[in-house]
Amino acid sequence: MPRKHRIVPHLSSAELKERYQTSCDPVESRRWHLLWLVSEHETLTSALNN
Repeated sequence: MPRKHRIVPHLSSAELKERYQTSCDPVESRRWHLLWLVSEHETLTSALNN
């Protein structure tokens, strides 16, 4: 069974999504995207494959 990962809620899911969508740097955008997917209860493995 995969380990559970959690995000400490400094930013809401909506704020993470906004940062993902507005980032100009592709690396930074990918990182925000990963955090947003995990905040939406995706597993880390499935989020990495998106």
